[in-house]
Amino acid sequence: MLAAVKRQFRRYLRRKGETMPGGYSWPIVVSIDLTLLLVAVLAILQRPESQWWVGLLGLAVAYSPYLVFFAVDLKAPPAVEAFALALAWMAAISIWLFGMSAPIEGDFAPVLLGLVTGVVGSMTSLRGGLLTTLTAAGILGAAVMLGRVDTPWLYLCFIGIGWLVGYLMRIQQQLLIEQRQAQQKLAEHAAADERRRIAREVHDVIAHSLSVTLLHVTGARRALHEDREIDEAVEALEQAEQLGRQAMADIRRTVGLLDDGVGKVTPEPGVTDIATLVEDFVRAGLTVTFAVSGRLDRISAAAGLALYRIAQESLANIAKHAPDTAASMSLELDVSSAVLTVANRLPVPITARRGTAGRGMLGMRQRVELLGGRIQAGPNDDEWTVRAVVPIDEDPSCPFRRC
Repeated sequence: MLAAVKRQFRRYLRRKGETMPGGYSWPIVVSIDLTLLLVAVLAILQRPESQWWVGLLGLAVAYSPYLVFFAVDLKAPPAVEAFALALAWMAAISIWLFGMSAPIEGDFAPVLLGLVTGVVGSMTSLRGGLLTTLTAAGILGAAVMLGRVDTPWLYLCFIGIGWLVGYLMRIQQQLLIEQRQAQQKLAEHAAADERRRIAREVHDVIAHSLSVTLLHVTGARRALHEDREIDEAVEALEQAEQLGRQAMADIRRTVGLLDDGVGKVTPEPGVTDIATLVEDFVRAGLTVTFAVSGRLDRISAAAGLALYRIAQESLANIAKHAPDTAASMSLELDVSSAVLTVANRLPVPITARRGTAGRGMLGMRQRVELLGGRIQAGPNDDEWTVRAVVPIDEDPSCPFRRC
């Protein structure tokens, strides 16, 4: 029998979860129930010994909903549970008051009217709280008319205070619930932003690595097929292998951001790494010229990463769509902005086909817009031009212009 009761109690707790009706935690609900029980026991002890059976009867009526909800494991809305408890306690208080022939000085039974009013008011709506208050006031008025209460105004004040405290607790609980929901939404948005950021990083790394690797493989194929140069082919394949290993390391580092553990993280590339990036593509066989004007140390880390990724995506697109054409890249810095321009000649069919924006273009646009800049990409006469303008902060330690 005891084991069955324990299983039923565990099942009840699992169904209820960590919170009770109204969103209150278990400690708060248990504290309130113990307070009601303590005041009820004091009210029973105030009765004559010959009337204790009346007090015990009222106590059984007061806790009957608890037994019903627990034994049957009834699934009811929180408001229904609150009103069931209110009716039971109001009936028990009525038994204690009307079961006496004379009033008791300092009776605790009418005090329970204020406590129950506050409990119901904290768990239900404003209308439910007012209805409970009127019911408690009606029971108190009937007890006064029958001569069962000697200080009605004091107990009426308890009822009013109980309603006010319950109403304020309900408002506070609603604010806490809304705050939790807002924090959950913020966490979901932050997780989604992080996933998008990691997706951009992975896309940029893979696009760059595959583009340069394909250029090396193409060079090796031409060296073997056309020129019969085995040494050049081997060198191109070695560079492709080295780049592939580097790409795998970059992907592991980026995907490692999803891990909760704290480990060593390789620094993100910056604006000073663009020259190395261009050299990688040049060694792979792409014809690219790069020119810089201005002080690179004035660019923040966030802006430098964005410019590097834009240059990386642009060169990868050139290697993918027009590997045999000449390209030019320039980075110009003035007082307030950095302008990165990448241009290459394209045949007409390829220009038309590249008119749609893919994931890479969306990633570049998101990076630039996050920094408050702008980007343009599209055909310009017989060239395809990418032009990104990123604001330069006076303080490089303030990358998002919010300091």
